[in-house]
Amino acid sequence: MAEEYQDISVEQLREYMARHEENEYLLVDVRQPNEYAGGHIPGALLMPLGEIGERMRELPPDRDIVVYCRSGKRSRGAALLIGSRPYVAGGVFNMTGGILAWNGHLLPDGPNLRVFDLSASEQEVLMRAMELERGAESFYAAVHRRHHAAPWARAFPALAGAEQAHARMIHRFWAEGQTDPPSFAEVYAGLSDHLVEGGFSAAALVTLLESDPQHACRAILEMALTIEYAAYDLSRNMAHRFRGRPAEQVFQAIAEGEKEHIALVARSLAGCSDG
Repeated sequence: MAEEYQDISVEQLREYMARHEENEYLLVDVRQPNEYAGGHIPGALLMPLGEIGERMRELPPDRDIVVYCRSGKRSRGAALLIGSRPYVAGGVFNMTGGILAWNGHLLPDGPNLRVFDLSASEQEVLMRAMELERGAESFYAAVHRRHHAAPWARAFPALAGAEQAHARMIHRFWAEGQTDPPSFAEVYAGLSDHLVEGGFSAAALVTLLESDPQHACRAILEMALTIEYAAYDLSRNMAHRFRGRPAEQVFQAIAEGEKEHIALVARSLAGCSDG
């Protein structure tokens, strides 16, 4: 008799995620909503342990499922439940040690990024996703205007261009739900570039991060990492929301792009000399 699930360590999971495409696995957080809101692994879908029985059909049958909780105890039960169902064809893995063993980036982090309600209407969710791309582009453009001569800022024009390209992809699906949709240029120009809650515009955020000039490089690039992790997290959850539809593949592709951006920003951090 085959085992219902396998244990996987944090180190093994990192290696797994580096080797596999976004459409090959799903990371599932089985803690409570308040725990998830307090900090979760980017890209993880929230599915509390008590809801797994009734929500099992939400899990893609052809992908590996990786579950985690705070310490690995609840997720062990979740892995057993999921792995015992006959329509789950992929592998089921329990991340041992839980979030306590995960020493990587968690969301939310740093300034409180705008939270998008994935339970809102489809059109509202797509509009909010475009707004996040617009805010990120504005931030990256503002950084480059102020620091274009700095070697560590060379990646920002490419990052800004990629955010607009992502927004254009999302607009295509948003427009399908409109009777007489305005053009992408019209929609994009009207979107807010307020990246964070509390009224900070992208330019104001750059100024805030530069309040300590000695550490501007590191502060700005760490904020860029937070933005990219947030975009990755949203894209993974959007792909799950639109599963089985063409938009799912679009958001999976955007998530792959965000991973490349994370790597690019991480490499740029090596150019900081501010400690």
